[in-house]
Amino acid sequence: MPRKFTVEQRKRMLERLGNGATQMDLKAEFKIRDSRTLEKQLRQAREEQTLRTVRTEIIKESLHDHLGEIRGHIETWGASVKAPSPPSFDRYPLSAAEQAEQSRLFEGIRGHLPFPELWRNYQALKLKWDEYVAVCRELHRQVVENAKEKWGLSVLGTNEQRRGLTASFSWETLDRAIKVAMGDSQAGTPHYHAAPLSPSAPELEYLMSDERVILYREQALQCVEDHRSMIAGCARSEKVADLVKLLGELRDLEKRIHDIIEETLLRRDYILYSCRLCPGGGGLALK
Repeated sequence: MPRKFTVEQRKRMLERLGNGATQMDLKAEFKIRDSRTLEKQLRQAREEQTLRTVRTEIIKESLHDHLGEIRGHIETWGASVKAPSPPSFDRYPLSAAEQAEQSRLFEGIRGHLPFPELWRNYQALKLKWDEYVAVCRELHRQVVENAKEKWGLSVLGTNEQRRGLTASFSWETLDRAIKVAMGDSQAGTPHYHAAPLSPSAPELEYLMSDERVILYREQALQCVEDHRSMIAGCARSEKVADLVKLLGELRDLEKRIHDIIEETLLRRDYILYSCRLCPGGGGLALK
């Protein structure tokens, strides 16, 4: 029965031949009697070498494409990690970052960014965002309740133009209160403007706080001082203080996350690691 040789043995034959060994040397070293057997093994070794070269180039190209996809997704995800703009009471714009998590490629990001601090900060940001949203919702409710008690006005539906508070009322009030609490005293004194809603109903007026219509009612300018007092009172409240503290923590976490991502992208550290989605199942990134 003809002797069988392994791929590694044939590879070694080519290496020895390339380093100056003669066919007689190879026959002695690999215990081959027939020159035809040696020629057959060398021919097969050259075919295998060509196949390895082609395969290596394909893997290199695929890995290059994969790492480009990973970098792009890191950039998209990182740009979506933002602290809220007060007084948000939902998870926007964090929802864009969470949407990026739904991609299969996000599994690859975790593999290529195996940095515990990054993921601790990201998880902390998401948890604190929930706290922030809960406080915001409560403050929006309180602002509307205060206005309802003071003026007997309820929040109107979309595009309604009758006696009541617009959807912008609590946003305008709370946004200014937060800014005052953060040190912007000018935010507590918006410019107000009132005018009849229409010639057919001159008694019903709209009241604008700078560029936002905040309510409709008779003699709307009579609400100005009350509204300024609402802003000031809200700015001094314990819940707004909690909100400002949470906002500062969220912004700090955002900065930490962005710093890690920016440094990783500048140094291209993500190419040093592999993931299950790398060509070859993650076993080729460092070879």
